[in-house]
Amino acid sequence: MSDDKLPEPSQLPLSPDELKRHHSEWAAGVTKAPPADSYVDPLTPVFPSPGPPLTGSPLLKPPLQGPSVQGPPLGGSPFLKPPVQGPPQDALRIAPGVLTAAAGRADEIHTAFTKPAAALEDPAQKASAAMDGWESAKAIRTAGTQWEKQAGTVAGWLARISESLRVGARDYRVTDHAVDESLRGIAPRRSKLEGL
Repeated sequence: MSDDKLPEPSQLPLSPDELKRHHSEWAAGVTKAPPADSYVDPLTPVFPSPGPPLTGSPLLKPPLQGPSVQGPPLGGSPFLKPPVQGPPQDALRIAPGVLTAAAGRADEIHTAFTKPAAALEDPAQKASAAMDGWESAKAIRTAGTQWEKQAGTVAGWLARISESLRVGARDYRVTDHAVDESLRGIAPRRSKLEGL
């Protein structure tokens, strides 16, 4: 790739910080980031919903229920810790314009990063060709491939961050508009004490 493009992966891996926050470093190779417009935490466990009661065969009877029979709650497992709670909903208010401006800044960072990162391919190919037959040539090619892969992942995350900020701004606008529309139909109640 001698142009200014990096190969961005189709599915982004989770960041090391996100894995560490969930104490799930072991899931680094198997867990992928959710789409930019998703609010779902990919590391929150999803438990199957209970189905209809089992009937018929004595082997299919449901387990005994009650506090003395049940084991420890699932939250006690180190792998099923509850997600870290953020600030209360009322404390977090962000103007959509701020999110849109941040998305534009993320786009600028993406452009500023991508061109120099992609420009390293030609020098790596020339160095590898000049050292043809040496072990160093193979190492340079391997390093160049890894650089492209990692830089492409960074570029993919920058694009995802920008898209997520724009989706968040849109969602704030839609929610604010819906709340405004729903409150228009509410008439204020008159107090029975008025006029006394």
